[in-house]
Amino acid sequence: MSTIAGEAGAALNCIFLSIVVPLFNEDESVEELVARIVDVGGSFEFAYEIILVDDGSRDRTWEIIERLANVYPVLRGIKLRRNCGQTPAMVAGFDNAKGEVIVTLDGDLQNDPADIPLLLGKMAEGYDIVSGWRVDRKDHSSRVLPSRVANAIISRTTGVHLHDYGCSLKAYRAECIKCLQAYGEMHRFFPALASMTGAHITEVPVNHQPRKHGVSKYGFDRIFKVFCDIFTINLIAKFSSNPLKGFALSSIPFFSLSLFFGVLCASALAFQWTEGKALFFMVSCGLGLMAAVHLIVLGLLAELVVNVSDLSHTQLLKLTKKSIDGELTCRQM
Repeated sequence: MSTIAGEAGAALNCIFLSIVVPLFNEDESVEELVARIVDVGGSFEFAYEIILVDDGSRDRTWEIIERLANVYPVLRGIKLRRNCGQTPAMVAGFDNAKGEVIVTLDGDLQNDPADIPLLLGKMAEGYDIVSGWRVDRKDHSSRVLPSRVANAIISRTTGVHLHDYGCSLKAYRAECIKCLQAYGEMHRFFPALASMTGAHITEVPVNHQPRKHGVSKYGFDRIFKVFCDIFTINLIAKFSSNPLKGFALSSIPFFSLSLFFGVLCASALAFQWTEGKALFFMVSCGLGLMAAVHLIVLGLLAELVVNVSDLSHTQLLKLTKKSIDGELTCRQM
């Protein structure tokens, strides 16, 4: 991973807002995007920075970032060695962000930087995360329909009700987002993950523009990954603090099968069924019982891991202390 920064930007030591933008083959958009962000930033009464994360682009994206960093002091660049995906690119931006508030948006010009003050204004009401809602979305129906289905499933299963989990335009308090462990396509689930730490979440309608340059990075393979991550995030949300419960529930079908084959085995012996059936039922009963016991043991091991994990104890205590005692060093919201 390579990084660059404007000379004056590096000197800023009291940055309130970090704007993180993951980029992959967006050489036609990045210059206009930065100009728009800087134009909006001119109205800010606090220091801010722009962090562009080049996610292993194969075009001129990094070359343009290097040039723009010499033009705009607020601009910083991060280059990943290969294409890792939007979630790792965002996490790289979070790790390098200096601001107390982090705003994310896509680099394809479909998110409007002019909506950033709207998100910050809503955050000033006391929210920790403000998510954008693309009410009038300018995408093809092949993307909009699966997205609506996914949003409904995520809202229903996680209890965090948002209309548009897939909108990249979001504002986070840094202490709520930097502690999250994310992979796959989990950037869209950041609000649900953050809710586990007690973050207050809301959404606001934002603008959405038709794509001007390049092609969408989303395909049917991404849809499959998203639905896999929905399953994963629900497991994390429901059982991360009590994994034994999850493993115990998973073991119930195996205990049931073991009991079923045990009854058949006893019946085969008692009524002298065809030779060999009792042995088959006995082996099946043993395998089912073995699988159930293994799941319970894994649950106990997971409980031990959770009990020593920083996320479950130390980190949550630190978050609580910050929310009570911490004060914004640059500007109160």
